[in-house]
Amino acid sequence: MPGRSNSYSAASGNIMLRIHLRRNVFILSAFILATLIHHGHGADASSSESWDVESLVAQALAHNAELKFYAAEVAAAKGQRTQAGLWKNPEVSGEYGTRRISDTEGTLQGDGFTRSVALSQTFEFPGKGSLRKAIANKDIEIAELGLKQFQLALTARVQMLAYRYQSASINATAAEEISERSHALIELLKKRPIAGVTQLLELRVIEGSLIELHRTAKEFMQEREEARLELNALIGRPSSQSLVIRSKFSPPAYQLDANQLILAGLNQNLQLKGRIAELEKTVRQVSAARLETAPDFSIGPFFSQDKAGDLEENFGGSLSMTLPFWNWNQGNVATAKARREQADALLLEARRKVESEIARRCRAYELCRKQLNQMPADIIDKLRDASDLADRQYRTGAVNVQLFLEVQREFLNAQKIRNEATVDLWSHWFDLALLTGGAIPLTPSISQATKTEGTR
Repeated sequence: MPGRSNSYSAASGNIMLRIHLRRNVFILSAFILATLIHHGHGADASSSESWDVESLVAQALAHNAELKFYAAEVAAAKGQRTQAGLWKNPEVSGEYGTRRISDTEGTLQGDGFTRSVALSQTFEFPGKGSLRKAIANKDIEIAELGLKQFQLALTARVQMLAYRYQSASINATAAEEISERSHALIELLKKRPIAGVTQLLELRVIEGSLIELHRTAKEFMQEREEARLELNALIGRPSSQSLVIRSKFSPPAYQLDANQLILAGLNQNLQLKGRIAELEKTVRQVSAARLETAPDFSIGPFFSQDKAGDLEENFGGSLSMTLPFWNWNQGNVATAKARREQADALLLEARRKVESEIARRCRAYELCRKQLNQMPADIIDKLRDASDLADRQYRTGAVNVQLFLEVQREFLNAQKIRNEATVDLWSHWFDLALLTGGAIPLTPSISQATKTEGTR
């Protein structure tokens, strides 16, 4: 009995020890879990920072990786311009050898050494350096135009994605709202006793409508997710971070004049300016190719010593130059002329394309604006109220299932159509901004001008 009592006491002590350890482990685990949850909420709060469209654009212009590439292109072109203005390095040459003097019979009269040193500086034919620097200046201009074009395109892309994200979010919210309403209605109908085939079929119809509604909601959420991922990539944020845009989702309230837009495009389009700079560069390249055969001059002093008994010293200057005897650079001149003709043709084609694209985009913009103006401003709110009213009335049996579903569909379709028209309107606006170099001539719409006059 004493032995059994001791073993029982030891076992009891081991059990109590294990319980105590488990309690400590549980407390420690709970503490770690609470800490992780706290940090997780903090990370979610920071990752869901709200943005307006202007701050998104500023973030993209400050952190976009591809933009740094174009900025480096400008720096590289400026480096070449610096190099084009530098003189050639001077050249130094020297000679050393033995010197022997013999008479006519071959008898050695004296021996010694001969040595010389010469310094020369090459000077280009007048005009070569100026043309080379002018070509380098055009390279800088072309690189800067490319940088501005990318900045404008990046700004338009970020703004366009922001509006697409807002549109998809609004559409997804509307689809989720209808889905929740339909789910609640289905649960209510299931709790009621089904009286007849009609009620059973109505229940199945509503359940079937949820399938299409879920597919539509999935498309909206996928569109929103794609816009979020691309926006995060453009502004230099991790792809996993969420995004909240607080800017108002509304269309541009301006009407455009096609003639003014075409004139602005022909004067301000950055690609056209780039084509003009390319043409001017090729003109200078033709002149540089023709001048390439002109001789460069090397001028400098020299000194020599000859000693074989007597010491002789010579001082003087040297002049050397190339003679364009065989090579007149005909091939490079012909190539430069061909490049100039290409640049001229590309400029003409670019002007025609800019003019036609502006006219096409302006027409599409006006059609989208007309479509939006034909929709009453409060139609979405009215349809939302109507969908809620149809839900309440169907529960009481005042309307049939066809009318209930039709009202829900019309609310969602109207929301989708209005948002798509708004996004399309912004898309045409940003395309016109690119085509006009960001200098769109603005004319307030009639409704906006009338509202302004009324306010005054």
